[in-house]
Amino acid sequence: MSKPRKDQPLKLPRYKGGMEALKTFITSNLKYPEEALKHRIEGAVEVAYDVDGLGRIRNVKITSGLGYGCNEEVIRLVNMLVYEKATNPGRHTMSHKKLKIDFKLPTPKPKPKASTTKIQYHLTPAKKTAETKPEPKKAKSYTITIKKNA
Repeated sequence: MSKPRKDQPLKLPRYKGGMEALKTFITSNLKYPEEALKHRIEGAVEVAYDVDGLGRIRNVKITSGLGYGCNEEVIRLVNMLVYEKATNPGRHTMSHKKLKIDFKLPTPKPKPKASTTKIQYHLTPAKKTAETKPEPKKAKSYTITIKKNA
């Protein structure tokens, strides 16, 4: 095998799709830990890791963490990353990467407002006219008036 040329630029492994694809991957796969939700923990976790020439993740270490399950979630995410291979004939490459992942509590969805239509009703006994004879006792009848307040 010939000696690698020094004048050729070194092509390091990169995430498939670039930084935008990496951000999309993280936001879609990040699961907020139950323990962190319970204690209302927010903040950022910084992680350092290595990517070898074949695109494999190595030596994942938390440099600044939060605890409450957030550190473990970041390690899980970083181990899921897939990088492209480095194409450097005759050279072994290892690139060192750092990543900062923010944990923000999900905003509660506004509850739909219940319909607050108030219905009022009044019971008024049926009116008796003076010309009519008293009828034998029957069940009483009432008139119900319903008004909607907007």
